[in-house]
Amino acid sequence: MQNLQKILQDKFKLEDFREWQQEIIESIIDWNDTLVFMPTWWGKSLTYQFPGIMRTGLVIIISPLISLMKDQVDKLNEIGIRTEFINSSISVTDKRFILDEISQNMPEEPGCIKFLYIAPERLHDEHFLRVIKNVDISLIAIDEAHCISQWWHDFRPSYMKIKWFIDDLKQDKYFPIVALTATATKKVREDIVLRLGLKNYKMYTKWFDRKNLVFIVREITKKEDKLNKVVEIIKKTPPYWIIYCSSIKAVKEVYEHLKKEKINAWIYTWEMKSTLRESEQNNFMDSTYDVIVATNAFGMWIDKRDIRYVIHYNLPGSIENYYQEAGRAWRDWKVSYSIIIASYQDTIIQEFFIENAYPGKEDILKLYDYIFHDFTAHWWKDHQILMTYDQLAKQSKLKSGMQVWSIVKIFEKYWVVKRWFDVNEDTEDFRGRWITITLWKKEHKDIPILWDHQDILKNESYFKLEQIKKLLFKPGCRKRFILEYFGDEEDIRNLWDNCWVCDYCIDKKKLTTWNFKEVVKTTTFFIVLEFIKRFDNRFWANMLASILVWAKEKKITEWDLDLDRDYAILEEYSKDIIVAVFEVLINTWFLYKSDWQYPKIWLTEKWRHSIFDTKILLEEIDDLQSSLFMKASKYLEPKEKTERKSKRSKTEKAPKESKVDTYTQTLELFNSWISLDDIAKQRELTKQTIESHIVALYSYSKIPLNEVMKLSELKKLKFIKEFLAKSKLDKSKLWEIKYAINQEDKDISYVDIKLAQAMIEKKEL
Repeated sequence: MQNLQKILQDKFKLEDFREWQQEIIESIIDWNDTLVFMPTWWGKSLTYQFPGIMRTGLVIIISPLISLMKDQVDKLNEIGIRTEFINSSISVTDKRFILDEISQNMPEEPGCIKFLYIAPERLHDEHFLRVIKNVDISLIAIDEAHCISQWWHDFRPSYMKIKWFIDDLKQDKYFPIVALTATATKKVREDIVLRLGLKNYKMYTKWFDRKNLVFIVREITKKEDKLNKVVEIIKKTPPYWIIYCSSIKAVKEVYEHLKKEKINAWIYTWEMKSTLRESEQNNFMDSTYDVIVATNAFGMWIDKRDIRYVIHYNLPGSIENYYQEAGRAWRDWKVSYSIIIASYQDTIIQEFFIENAYPGKEDILKLYDYIFHDFTAHWWKDHQILMTYDQLAKQSKLKSGMQVWSIVKIFEKYWVVKRWFDVNEDTEDFRGRWITITLWKKEHKDIPILWDHQDILKNESYFKLEQIKKLLFKPGCRKRFILEYFGDEEDIRNLWDNCWVCDYCIDKKKLTTWNFKEVVKTTTFFIVLEFIKRFDNRFWANMLASILVWAKEKKITEWDLDLDRDYAILEEYSKDIIVAVFEVLINTWFLYKSDWQYPKIWLTEKWRHSIFDTKILLEEIDDLQSSLFMKASKYLEPKEKTERKSKRSKTEKAPKESKVDTYTQTLELFNSWISLDDIAKQRELTKQTIESHIVALYSYSKIPLNEVMKLSELKKLKFIKEFLAKSKLDKSKLWEIKYAINQEDKDISYVDIKLAQAMIEKKEL
C-alpha cells in the first residue's frame, strides 16, 4: 500500500488522491465487491482503473454510451495503458482483431490490452462470450450503474444480462465487482445490490453536495417571456451555456430565437444522425459554439470544464435527471449556475411522457396481437418484422410511434422480442428499424409480462415528477432538498440552515423582515376555493381574479358577473396577488389548471376532501403563505384605494339596454313550478346561484316563507341564529361565518346562512 502514491504519480500523472479515492482503491485491491456513489467528475474512474493495473488479467468495463467509452479509452491510452472498446463505431474486422488479441492475451507483457470497454448489448454476442470465458479477469466494473435498476427511467433490458454474465464467469474464477454511478437514490442503490447479487460488499456514498453550483429557479409561463429571459441571461453572463429543453419542438423554438438575436448557438437532439451529433458535440467542446440547445440526449460525460451555465427551459422529468444535467456546469470547481426557467404547466409535458412510456395493458396486447397475427399458438419464434415504429403504430392502430417504441421496450424487457442485433452490430444508436420475435406465441394470460409491476413503475415515475415539482415550486432550501432526496447524510449534517447558493436561501433575508404568514388572510385561500367551486372549469385565472378584486372589465358586466355574491370580496388585494394565490393552490394540488391558450381552473380530489376537512388546508397554510410570498413579494405594496360606485344592485339592470332583471327571470320560472335544477339549466347558472336568488326574492316578499324553507332545515337555521347571536363576526362577511361554523363540524352552506339572516331580519326565525 505504501507504493500507491508513487503509482498514482508515475502512472496516472496525478499528485494526490481526492477524498475517499484511496480508501475505495484499497477496498477493491483487497478483493471486495465495491459500490461507489459519487458525483460526476469526482474521480470515480480512477477507483477501478488503479486497482486494475495492479493485478494481472483483463479489466472489463460495462458502459452505456459510445461517447463515455471513447473519452475513457483516449485518456488511458494517452498515459500508456493499452485500452480498447467494442461498439458500433468500429468495423466488424476491428472487433474480430480485438477479440482475437484478447484470446491470446498475456497481460503481464507490455502492449497487451488491459482495459476493454463494452456496452451491455455486447453480452448478447455469443462469440464475445466464448472468448471472455477463457480469459483471466482482473475485475468487472459497471459504470453508470443506475441503469441496472428497474427504478431508473432509462433502464436498458440488456443490463439484466450482467448478473448472468458475472455468475457464469465466476464458476471457475474470482474477481471483484465494482459498480459506479453519480445518480442514485437509496432505493436505486438497494436495487443495484439486488440485481448484481452482491452479498458482502463495501459502499461509499458521498459528495452529492456540489458546493460551487448555484441553483436558481424562475417561474415564467408565457413562451415569449421565457425566450426573452434566456436571451437576457446569455447576454449578461460569460460563456459557455447548455440549454436543455423537454422536446425537439422546444429546442428548435429556442434556437430560432437565439439566432434572431445573433447569438452563436447550435442544436443537438436524438433525431440527428450519430455522426452529426458527434461533430456538433465536438464543435461545442472546441468552443466553436457558445451555446448548445439540446434535449437530454446531450451531455453524458461532456468534458468541457468551462461551462458556466446550464439552463433548463422546461421542467426536468426527475431530480436525478436535473442534478445530472445541472452538474455539467461546475467541472472546473469554479462557481457555476443551474437556472430553471419553467412553469407549473411544464408538468403537462412530463405527464405526457409518462403516459406514453407506460402504455396500458390494452394497448400492449393490441401490438402483441398484431405482431403475432400471422401465427397460431405455439408457432416458432425468430420471425422478423421489417417496419418502423410509425408504420407499426399505423398498422396496429396505436396512437404513435412513440407508444410503439415504449411497448417494444417492455417486450424486450420480458424477452418477447428483441430489436435487431447480431454479432456484427451493436444497438446503442438504434432508432427503430425492425424487431425480431424471440418467444413462442402465447395466450394473453400466459404472456410473461408482470402487469402489476408495470403499474408500480408508472407510479414511481409520477412520484419522481412530484419530487421535482416539490423541489422547484415549494418554498425551502433547494440544496437541502436534493441532499435529502439522495440520502447524503454526511453532507446534510454539514449544511447550514441557509446554504446561500439557491434562490430561496439568497432571498430568505426578505422573509426575516416581513411576516410572510400574513401575505393574505388565511380565509382568503378558503374564499378562493369556494369561489372556484361555483365556477369549476368555466373561466381562466385572470377572469376569476378580476371578479374577486373588482377589476374594470367589460365582460364582467356583460356576463352579469358583477351580480355574483363574491364580486369584489377580495378588493383589498391586487389582481396579481390573487392570481398568485391561484398558482400556489395549483402547485399544492388543491386546484388544477389546463394548458390551453386560456387555461381554465378546476378542482382536484384533494380539494374535494379538504372542503369536508378544513385541517387538510390548514396543515399546509405556512407553506402556502411562504410560497405566496416568494411568488408575489413584488406585488405587496398596499392596493391603491380607488373611488368606485357601489356594487350594482341585484335588482338593477346591467348597464346596457338588452339586459333583463335576473331576479325577475328566476321568479317567473319559479312561479311556473319548474324545479330549481331546471331553472338553473334554463338560465345557464348554477343551482347555488338560483338558491341565492330565491332567498333574495323572499327578502323582498316575492316568495313566501313556506316555499323558501325548502332550501334548508329548521335546526340548521336555529343553530346559525344562536351562533350569530354570540359571535362577534362581521355579519356581512359570509365566508368568515361559514368558516367559523364549520370548524364545529357543522355542514352549513352559504344559502343556509343567507336564509337565516333574511329570516332574522324579517323576524320570522
